[in-house]
Amino acid sequence: MTFTKAPSGLLTSVLFGTTLVLSACGGGGGSSGAAPAPVSTDLVLTGTAATGAAISGGAVEAKCATGSGSTTSATDGSYTITISGGVLPCVVRVTAGATVLHSLATGTGHSARANLTPVSELTVARFAAVSPPTYYAAFDATAAAALTDAGAQAAASAAIDTLKPSGIDFSGGANVLNGALVAANGTALGDAYDQRLDALKLKLTASGVTLAQLAQAVALATPGAAAGTLSTTASLPPELLLAPQAPNCASLRSGKYRVVVNADGGAAPLTGLITVNAPALTFVDTLGATETLTVTGPCTYTNEDGGEVIVNKAGVIVSRVLATGGALQGAVLFPEQSHTVAELAGDYNAIAFDRTTSGGAIHLTSSTATVDAGGKLTALNFCDDLRICVVTPSASLPNLTFTTNVAGGFTVTNTTAGYVDRAFAYRAGGGHLMVVELAAPGHITFSTRNVAVVMPPVGRVQQFWNLFMGSTYTAPAAISLSKNTVDSVDNAAGTFNRTAVLDFATGVTRPETLQINSLRSGYNHRLGPVTVMTSNGSFSTTAEFISLTMRGMDLSVLALPGSNQLGLSSLDFSIP
Repeated sequence: MTFTKAPSGLLTSVLFGTTLVLSACGGGGGSSGAAPAPVSTDLVLTGTAATGAAISGGAVEAKCATGSGSTTSATDGSYTITISGGVLPCVVRVTAGATVLHSLATGTGHSARANLTPVSELTVARFAAVSPPTYYAAFDATAAAALTDAGAQAAASAAIDTLKPSGIDFSGGANVLNGALVAANGTALGDAYDQRLDALKLKLTASGVTLAQLAQAVALATPGAAAGTLSTTASLPPELLLAPQAPNCASLRSGKYRVVVNADGGAAPLTGLITVNAPALTFVDTLGATETLTVTGPCTYTNEDGGEVIVNKAGVIVSRVLATGGALQGAVLFPEQSHTVAELAGDYNAIAFDRTTSGGAIHLTSSTATVDAGGKLTALNFCDDLRICVVTPSASLPNLTFTTNVAGGFTVTNTTAGYVDRAFAYRAGGGHLMVVELAAPGHITFSTRNVAVVMPPVGRVQQFWNLFMGSTYTAPAAISLSKNTVDSVDNAAGTFNRTAVLDFATGVTRPETLQINSLRSGYNHRLGPVTVMTSNGSFSTTAEFISLTMRGMDLSVLALPGSNQLGLSSLDFSIP
């Protein structure tokens, strides 16, 4: 994110009162009448367990705010559990062989319905922000206090939205948690709800994704998921896991993608949406024209502009596109998502092509900043030349705020400096968030959570596709490959040495030294310029760069101060 710029349920207590029957003896010896019926203290849970077909003979268990119970599902998947003195809410589980499903029972009173289906499994994952088995195992009074009907229904709605891109829509029908469900049983057909469960089962099988994997992705994608549970392994977000995929690339899926171009957009930032048809390898561009991708390798293509298109495991695309003036320019694309301002809250590191004086040249900057849950900048450490950083006192912070933009992403308003930008957030399958900010007169910023870099393991091999953009907004050189192997590490010095391939045709390599968490925590610094001897006895000069890895994205942003270039390095899909 760019932060400076010159102008341009709580636990329900159910109190079961004792009915006091006061009998008075009259002088005439009259009767007191029949006593009122006693108030039942039983909690009755019902529902249907099904995956499309009814789960017959499944072991159904419930853990509640007070009490627990178990039963066996009937031939049609239905079950009833009666818990003496039981108190809602509850978490319910069915186990039938390798099939394990969870659900939520909420509300008040002495009865509740909770269906046990793949959709209820995704609902629990969304609500709990952990895997359903983990949530069930840890369910206690504290967890029960947080489980409300409103929260459960909101999670169900989010789970339904996750499935819509795959063409399966549970909205508009029975409530997926507690609505009527007739499951297929023998020759008896299921209802519309059950038929959607059948369709979901087929989608899972066709995609090669298990329900457990999908549920885990849903948990990680839940806003507020614990940082310790997030994964830096790049993967697709849950809403794309069942979407149609390209024939040569499992991470290119059908759907809408946000396009962000580093260019002078004039009156507005150069951004828009394209619609990808992955199986056909076509897309409808921002002007409504249909274009075709030409395969050049696994997850690599050329577009009709003559530029390259590289897709990584997180679904992030690096490309050269024909934007303005007839020159190819750098672009990054990622699946379009909606996020709340509150999701942005936290500490960030950023690298940018920026303009920090009125009419000044575009140049490389970096920053570390904090945004609160209301989208307001609350702390800033800005480095106008990447190296010399200035912490802005709280009283002098620019009045910068993120607000939701109806056209997608966010509006970034800095009333102190007098500018308005656009920003877009993308959460990949590991749960980490990347924010890309764009200004109308040409400037781009990449931000990721501020987390210290850890030392790489010796022997690690990485291969990247690299795109470099200059301060004139063009990307004249074709996207190229680089490859390196970590040879040794020095934990005391915070440095590691690697061997980098200079020429793939000849195999010539050179040594390089990088320092982690330099010049600040969260960044890598390749020392340079340094002249070294290559593997064939010649000499090569290693340029300095400062890089920032977008967590969970398989994407690094490089600042090369010597040439004033911004690089995007996307991890090659073909390297495990």
